[in-house]
Amino acid sequence: MTQREFRKKTFIILGLTVLLLICMVWDTTAFRHSSGESSSAATKTTKTASSVSTGSALVTDVQAVWISFGDYKAAGLYNKSQSVFQTNANKYFKKLKKDGINTIYFHVAPCNDAIYPSKYLKWSSYMFESAPDYDPLEILIQTAHKNKMTFHAWLNPYRKKMGVSYDPGKASSLKRIRRIVAEIVQNYNVDGIHFDDYFYPAKAKGAQFSKVSVAKRKRVINKMVQTIYSTVKKQDEKLLFGISPAGNIEYAESLGCDLATWLSEDGYIDYIVPQIYWSDQYRMGRKVTSLYTNRLNKWVNLNKNNTPMYIGLATYRAGAYSSSDLGWRRKNNNLVSQIKKEKAAGCDGFVLFSSSYMYHSRAAKEMKNYRNYIR
Repeated sequence: MTQREFRKKTFIILGLTVLLLICMVWDTTAFRHSSGESSSAATKTTKTASSVSTGSALVTDVQAVWISFGDYKAAGLYNKSQSVFQTNANKYFKKLKKDGINTIYFHVAPCNDAIYPSKYLKWSSYMFESAPDYDPLEILIQTAHKNKMTFHAWLNPYRKKMGVSYDPGKASSLKRIRRIVAEIVQNYNVDGIHFDDYFYPAKAKGAQFSKVSVAKRKRVINKMVQTIYSTVKKQDEKLLFGISPAGNIEYAESLGCDLATWLSEDGYIDYIVPQIYWSDQYRMGRKVTSLYTNRLNKWVNLNKNNTPMYIGLATYRAGAYSSSDLGWRRKNNNLVSQIKKEKAAGCDGFVLFSSSYMYHSRAAKEMKNYRNYIR
């Protein structure tokens, strides 16, 4: 073999070796993408990730709103035909999207009733005078996803009717909640299930439960929370389950919220939304205190396992007079200041309560400052 032929064969062998290595790298990358794995995703867990992945959107910083049963009429969703409901839902969600909202917590079962055809609940009179001939929840979910917003189904787990609760300690109450949640996650493309702060009634408001100790309340509610978490995850591990407790930690615990456990152990919640509805000019006796900041810091310090935390903010108080909470009337930058503080504290976003108050004339100056900041 001549030296020229030897060099030619050497170059061919080297070329084939490089080509083989390229193919091996390509195959490995393709396999990791097809199996849903990436170098960054592999190092993240549900507890530490602040982004929320859905079939329609990727939310990296939650900017959310609660749409309650009290907002249906303002949103143009009360007692409408299918075409009008669809049109109004799209207009409303587009307006919210323009105001920076990327996540919806929608009241789908507000008072032992439902805004969807349910095997277990009657149609909600808050949305309809009589049963509609279409499925409103399906339309709402599709509309949210079309606008690249995540959609969480919000339920009051124990409310029987206004001012009356099911007994959380009864097995039938747990069974009832579980099957309602299962019905939703099995039949609808929601991004998660959301509970608010109605667990055991406050002792002053629920005489029939006044003798139930806080320790027992926590045991009962923990069992329910674990059951619902498992029900949601059994349907789809990517579905989220979160709770929005009262912002006063001691009061929330008196209702049965075992916050120390939820925020230190797995298997309970994917995120938490404390309702910190006070300004930083709150009067306690003769002293004015920074109540929002104080309670925000307490929640952050309680969060031992880095559960994603979004702060519930009170749009309903913007511009309103209060003899104790002076900030809402004296200032019009409360929301912006509170959003900046939750970000600085390492929280993962905010949730406004509630949607109709965003467009209330009383809140116009507060919301103008919010929009200038958020857009």
